[in-house]
Amino acid sequence: MRLDDDLLEFLQRPLMCIVAATDEAGHPSAGRGIGFDVLEDRETVDVIFSGWQWPRLESSVRRTGRLAATFVSPSDYVTFQLKGAAAIRDTEAADLDSAGRFMAAATNELASLGVPPWIITPWLTARDARVARLAISEIYIQTPGPMAGMRTGAGPQ
Repeated sequence: MRLDDDLLEFLQRPLMCIVAATDEAGHPSAGRGIGFDVLEDRETVDVIFSGWQWPRLESSVRRTGRLAATFVSPSDYVTFQLKGAAAIRDTEAADLDSAGRFMAAATNELASLGVPPWIITPWLTARDARVARLAISEIYIQTPGPMAGMRTGAGPQ
């Protein structure tokens, strides 16, 4: 599924990210994303997370080949979830740069909303960064309200 212009614009905001997968038995594993990059095809997203902090997440993606990534704007709770097939790929220097920018933007945004940085920094670490390449097959609106949980191919409503 291709990301439209509105969703691409949303993904330029300072965001928080939750990534989740299940193991072969259906047991959930989740963690915080620390960065992402939308590939040129607009159908693929590289999602970065800490393998040190979330080791079960990496294992689950490797075993099941599936991932969900939920992106939320802390300032207004606009939220979208992307789901699809995924594979772990090698982490490159550009991924660490992307993670650094994402973590700084998230920390600054939350601090501007009154969350002290000392609360935020333990959530966000690039230690043993891993990258899951997500081929988007489903997009869901998750913003609280009457449209929450609805599948969409369009951007923000």
